[in-house]
Amino acid sequence: MNQDPDASFLKELFARFLENRCSEEEIRLLMTYAEKEEYRDLFSGMISHAVAEDHPEEESLYAMHKDVIDEVSTQITPPVPAPGKAVRRWLPYRVAAAVALLLLAGGVWRWYSRSHTPTPALNVAAHTPMNDTAAAGNKAVLILANGTAIALDSAANGLLAQQGQAQVIQPAAGNLVYSSTAGASAEPLYNSIMTPKGVQYQVTLSDGTKVWLNASSTLRFPASFTGANRQVTLTGEAYFEAAVNTEKPFVVVVDSLRVTVLGTSFNIMAYKDEKTINTTLLEGAVSLTGANTTTLLKPGEQAQLGQQGNIRVAKKADIRAVMAWKNRLFWFEQDDIHTVMRQLSREYNIEVEIRGNIQRHFTGSIPRDVNVSTVLEVLQKTGGVHFTMNNGKIIVTP
Repeated sequence: MNQDPDASFLKELFARFLENRCSEEEIRLLMTYAEKEEYRDLFSGMISHAVAEDHPEEESLYAMHKDVIDEVSTQITPPVPAPGKAVRRWLPYRVAAAVALLLLAGGVWRWYSRSHTPTPALNVAAHTPMNDTAAAGNKAVLILANGTAIALDSAANGLLAQQGQAQVIQPAAGNLVYSSTAGASAEPLYNSIMTPKGVQYQVTLSDGTKVWLNASSTLRFPASFTGANRQVTLTGEAYFEAAVNTEKPFVVVVDSLRVTVLGTSFNIMAYKDEKTINTTLLEGAVSLTGANTTTLLKPGEQAQLGQQGNIRVAKKADIRAVMAWKNRLFWFEQDDIHTVMRQLSREYNIEVEIRGNIQRHFTGSIPRDVNVSTVLEVLQKTGGVHFTMNNGKIIVTP
């Protein structure tokens, strides 16, 4: 059963587009929903906010994704305004919000921001100050090869879709299984699973590989593996138990990093707001290829890919800390306040503002299945830091 994604999902997907973190399927999905009348106000508000922020990467994003954007834009039907209903002048009539939102063609946003008065902010009721936030759930969004989105938390268990020779089955909440029959199509059909902030999910790929996705992550993969290897693309964080296949290596692509295995267990942490991409090997062996070098890992080691393309290997990784998220724990090892709050922001889908110079470092573990107020209370008791919650934001002060 297909369900439309909610507003928070589309907002996060749009934010990922601005960071150049969207797959082709996700771009198609954004454009499709931008064209829908019921989402018009939501996308208008996001456009207005982005214009105010004056994103410098607009035109380069359009250039990078031009083929996909142009293809989809020709398939979108121009909206027909209801009788007596005015069309907002700042939106292009053809394709309405979709092209204005994503195409950024010829500097649409820059032209708009120079030539028009900004659209007033969407008039919504003020939120009641939030005193607490529940822990993560197991919902996620599946994006099929044709751009169809399935909200997995509201989809009934059972067969969800047919992708070529692969059946997509949700046997239980928080779990997705791809079952591929013999004779898979020569052309792979790519799917994506996206977990927003505060959400985790597990998927079993068609080769039997099991993947656990952490919050704010995307896994792009073929419904059935064809060709010489089994390649997937990751943003965010995931733990893999790769099925053994000596003839077809399993490959994870993360930005400029390629992690190649035959059958092993490993974790990759590749959030954009972290300084390094960390690959930690639990069992087996992996080969990592960065921009400048290739490195082999042994069990218990962690490779850290820096922003300059260099790989540093820690011989004795803290496996408990690496795997804490999968075991539903926060695990801090002399972590500063910025590192701690990034984790809380991803887990509870909450904005964080840090004020002042906080030198405190934190060590210890806290269950993730508690409300955020409980976590903040534990952290505050250690001393040197105070938390205030107001309108969905955590404000941190010395």
